Amino acid sequence: MMRDLVGVLVSVGLPWVTGTLWVRALWRSEQDKRGALSVGYGYVAGAFATTLVMRLVDLTGQRWSLAWIALPMLALAATAWFWMKSQRSLHEDWRRARAGLASVPTASRRLFWMFLALCAIEALVIAVFVTWSLLLPYDAMAQWADKARVWYEYGRLLPFVEIADWYRLEGELHFWDPNPGYPGTAPLLQVWTALCIGRWDESLINMPWPAVFVALGFAFYGQLRRLDTGPVKSIVCTYLLLSLPFLQVHGALAGMVDIFVAVAYGLAAMSLWHWVLTRQRQDAILALVMLMACTLFKREGVLWALTFAPAVVVAFNRRIGLVVTATIGAAAVGYLLFGPVQTNFMGYVLSARFENVTLPIYQHMFVMDNWHLLWYAAIAVIAFNWRRLLQTNIAPATVTILAGVALVVVVFFYSSAAGGVDEESLLNRFLLQLVPALSFYLALIASKRPQPMPDNGVEPAGAAAAST
Repeated sequence: MMRDLVGVLVSVGLPWVTGTLWVRALWRSEQDKRGALSVGYGYVAGAFATTLVMRLVDLTGQRWSLAWIALPMLALAATAWFWMKSQRSLHEDWRRARAGLASVPTASRRLFWMFLALCAIEALVIAVFVTWSLLLPYDAMAQWADKARVWYEYGRLLPFVEIADWYRLEGELHFWDPNPGYPGTAPLLQVWTALCIGRWDESLINMPWPAVFVALGFAFYGQLRRLDTGPVKSIVCTYLLLSLPFLQVHGALAGMVDIFVAVAYGLAAMSLWHWVLTRQRQDAILALVMLMACTLFKREGVLWALTFAPAVVVAFNRRIGLVVTATIGAAAVGYLLFGPVQTNFMGYVLSARFENVTLPIYQHMFVMDNWHLLWYAAIAVIAFNWRRLLQTNIAPATVTILAGVALVVVVFFYSSAAGGVDEESLLNRFLLQLVPALSFYLALIASKRPQPMPDNGVEPAGAAAAST
């Protein structure tokens, strides 16, 4: 039992510490607000880096072991530590954060601690549930953990192929599952956890799922604080996000990769939208890293990454970007109306025929308690702030969300996934991938938005005066 506990702590803690140190070393501005942000982005960045190290070790022909993976991660952590030695210490960051919270009125401070405790309880319950549960979702057993089990037993990456190829390659070391082309990033995290605990355990290998749930909370809170949202409002909004039932389900019923796509895409969106406001290099770097992780967690991540393309154009030139976005939208509508009956794209079969799956979508979004009142709140906040949606500092975020909604519409109504929507097996999983980004978008348009900085990164005089 003690060995398992130590192994789990190492499997989660080493990537987390490494990623946090690198994010903090990268983040040399906004020192009073970078603590939670570094912790949140740190786990996703560190976990992703761990899988890259495992791939590099595999390329050398060396069989995986705890030492062969942990030593490069420790070297990365040490490099980040020495790089940030010139910055203010972690203790100083913590001291200033406590001083800032102490300046809040007593009633508000108690409210902050109450909601922070609620978030902690949710995370703890999810972690305990994962510890006590076996692999439950079918896809988790059939498409993800099976790869992890094979790779753990052989200590290296081995190819998975289609069933026809598996029969044809008789005598060769190949394996088959229903989706052999799925990326191996999440299974590699399960292998890493098994290596840390020293054995295969179908419960403990899923500890990255509660970890990424916690990371989302830290990152969301940290990015809200950068919007000049107070600590109490920020923690309340963070609790509202983490309390969404379907997000908790995917944290507790671990093994499905949708929550990793949702977190990586959401963190990328938050960094991109802050880059629009600040033009700070670290925002752009984090956005790129999170976007890369999103594409390598699941094939759908590539589709979500494409939704950033028009937003980047809008960020550089709003008018040209909006024209390009409208043109792309018109072309997509024309393709759906007049294009080929069927086209294969990224694992989906696109169809020019409209599939009416409105009823299950309406029921799951607005009747059932899968998302609390999120979709009602989204409609209300967007409707109340509709005049601001295409302002210079908001337009890229708006275009990103429009592209994401368009992707959902195409997948649900014009693709082979319509069957999964009608059977209610895909509907909420695909919506989940948009939810963290959408939640931050609602906070962004409802907040007191700072003016965007010019491309040269020099703060306008008016903004500087206001900040003082």
